Amino acid sequence: MPRLRAVAKSLFPPIDGGRLRFRGGLVALPLFLGINLLYPLSLQQADWVATSEHLTYVAALAVLFGTIAGNGRMDIRRAGLLGAALGTFVVMLLTIYADSGGTLRERAVIVATHVNNWLTQAVAGEAATDPTAFVLFLGASVWAASYLGSFALAREHRVWDAILLCGFCLVVNVSLALTSLLFDLIVFTLCTLVLLTRLHIVGLQERWRRQNIQPAGEMDWRVLRGGLTWTAVLVIMALVTPRVGAAEAMSTALTTFEGPYHVVEAEWQRFFAGVSGPSRLRGVSFTDAIRLGLAPNLGDRTVFTVDVPEGQAGRFWRAVTYDFYTGAGWKTTETDKADRVVPAYGGREKVDFVFDVQVSHGNLLFSANEASKASVAHQFQTGDDRNYSTSLRAVNRHQAVGPYQVTSFVSTADKAALRRSPQSYPAYVKQKYLQLPSSLPQRVKDKARQVAADQLTAYDKAETIESWLRTTYRYSTVVKTPPAGRDPVDYFLFDLKEDFCEYFASSMVVMLRELGIPARLVEGYTTGSFDPTIGKYVVREQNAHAWVEVYFAGYGWIEFEPTPSEQVFSRSDDLAGAPAEGGNAGESSGDVNPQDKDREGRDMPTEGEGGFAGDFGSAAAEIARNVDPRPALAALILVLLAALAAFVRFQWRFRGQQPLDAAWGKTRLLSSYAGHAASPAQTAYEYAASLGRAVPEIGDPAKTLAHARVLDRYAPAGASDDQREEAVLAWQRIARVLLSMLPQRVAARLSRLFR
Repeated sequence: MPRLRAVAKSLFPPIDGGRLRFRGGLVALPLFLGINLLYPLSLQQADWVATSEHLTYVAALAVLFGTIAGNGRMDIRRAGLLGAALGTFVVMLLTIYADSGGTLRERAVIVATHVNNWLTQAVAGEAATDPTAFVLFLGASVWAASYLGSFALAREHRVWDAILLCGFCLVVNVSLALTSLLFDLIVFTLCTLVLLTRLHIVGLQERWRRQNIQPAGEMDWRVLRGGLTWTAVLVIMALVTPRVGAAEAMSTALTTFEGPYHVVEAEWQRFFAGVSGPSRLRGVSFTDAIRLGLAPNLGDRTVFTVDVPEGQAGRFWRAVTYDFYTGAGWKTTETDKADRVVPAYGGREKVDFVFDVQVSHGNLLFSANEASKASVAHQFQTGDDRNYSTSLRAVNRHQAVGPYQVTSFVSTADKAALRRSPQSYPAYVKQKYLQLPSSLPQRVKDKARQVAADQLTAYDKAETIESWLRTTYRYSTVVKTPPAGRDPVDYFLFDLKEDFCEYFASSMVVMLRELGIPARLVEGYTTGSFDPTIGKYVVREQNAHAWVEVYFAGYGWIEFEPTPSEQVFSRSDDLAGAPAEGGNAGESSGDVNPQDKDREGRDMPTEGEGGFAGDFGSAAAEIARNVDPRPALAALILVLLAALAAFVRFQWRFRGQQPLDAAWGKTRLLSSYAGHAASPAQTAYEYAASLGRAVPEIGDPAKTLAHARVLDRYAPAGASDDQREEAVLAWQRIARVLLSMLPQRVAARLSRLFR
């Protein structure tokens, strides 16, 4: 028994109760707790998973155990191992308790089963839809950030460890969440700045005690008041100053990492395919991920107007497309950026549409069917196949609002031509657009075969499923969320039987994919209503819609409308000059029947054509013309304001002092900024001599200023007026030299920070 106690004592040294305290006292403790609890609270607001409420308890326990371990005598490696073991136990236990229903043992078995299912799907290369593993991952991130930060603060007095860890996790969550969490960042910033001020006061008090300095009674309050003032100034400036558009520069700088990033992103989406959050905005929002069953809040405000050429009425306005079905919603995985997309398909007509957008949707540009170019600097989101895109986006966000023209290649293929298109697709299209999760219920697959498996062509199968959904189910604006664990398509087909357009479109895409036909979900707006007074179509928020695009070899993505609230897309039964059966259209997605080339070659893009492809030859000039100078101007104004604020603050510190005293104080302060701070033990002459040795250019002016300072301070007659004037002139010479050294000093500090 004594030997076991000795081993336990060596592994886990006893904690000194006298050292068990929180640095900063009771004033800093609530601030530190707030910083650590904001990350789990933001996870709860993001609503990634239904059991995220217990993560606040994980953070609180991590702060407690991290503070205890940091105040003990255990070495860092053992404390890390102990923290990992405690974290695993706490996260697992609280996750099990968060699961509803049954005894503790039954809950543990349920969690273990879910984790096993997730591992099975992940190892098999499928989309892992069980969210339990994601819950455990979030719990581990909360524990790690809070435990390590608390330990570092207690052991090494390094508060920045906690701030950076929790801040990084919070920023990542705010960036990825589909709901606005800006308030969380503001509160985190406030708590951080006030905590830093408080801990700075604690550090000053400790240094004063070591040097036997008795500060004024209100010194700590004055420092805290100054910290609170600057905190408020920083927050106000962050809210009212214009945003600097550095997205383009950052995008250029990170081009090298885009490929690896998308690989990691794709694997992340596969591992946690069943996790998604609520809509980003209460109105209409088009993001890279959606979750089915969320009630939209659609108003009557005008989003944009469209100038539609004659004969092109009835078009839908595409915003984004989705390829990856998670079992709970949809995601866009084709997010590569390309300056050019060439829709090399037959049965297409080039048409120009002019949009005048009043409501911003980020940098999204709207188009009809397959876009090919825009009148503003733009980029396409696409994948490996450059024959189509998933969305069209402006390079500069401000150009996505107001008028712009988009050229689209809209389909003119008739039913007969589409029926002749063979069911042979490029490998890339099959990989992306036949994807279905293994968790898809079998009865959904059976229903797809029952409805359309006996049809001979891909077009007939698509039309049959479209007609079946339109006639069997009813449209409703009241959106119902599927129960936990239920597949939304299964819930709609067999239980709801009436709902919003996203359910109709998702059901058609899933059923077509089960039959081996590539399909994708599209979101945007319907045609809108024609306003004869302006001669344009007016598209309102309530026109937001989801529909389906089906891939046909040789003809590309063709639109279908399974929702009964809208008319089906007009498509003739026969069209003169359609590709003959057995023509080149069936060979690959990029080949077009010669008859189509003869008839529509004038509309297809070619390298020598001036109307479409020729414009890309001057892409650099076009982007240069569209560069927005306002972000750079805003950045310059911000820098000038910061410099003005620093100057005013510098002068304000010496208000009310005599010119000689102010010159001496400014010299000491500015030289400390330049890296040549005075020692408390140095006399005025000693400091002037040391400053002259460090910066020879100011040796003589520093001696002149120090001599006048000593005479004015200690001589019975004080310094003469001439000496005072010479001292002020000497300060001005010193200031010019020291100010020229500050940029180099700042650059050196930054290089050490990022080294």
